[in-house]
Amino acid sequence: MKELDEEIRIFGSLFMNRLDKELLQYAINYVDYDERGLAFETICDHLSEYNVPITLEEYEIAIKLCKTLQMDINDISIKHLKTLIVS
Repeated sequence: MKELDEEIRIFGSLFMNRLDKELLQYAINYVDYDERGLAFETICDHLSEYNVPITLEEYEIAIKLCKTLQMDINDISIKHLKTLIVS
């Protein structure tokens, strides 16, 4: 689980310059309370809510994490990430 925790932290840190740092850190901190899914979902919610542009690589990382966490890839936040992809 430590490896997955670190992957979620790294994923969140990818958006430090594109999303409010306090919002992002608050979401990442859920990992410290064994709330990996909530941390990941909150990061994705913030990305979607604030229309943060993401790369295809970041999207692919999100999909991989979603599957690893056994979450629904059809969740509205995850689906919306695809629309945020920029070249």
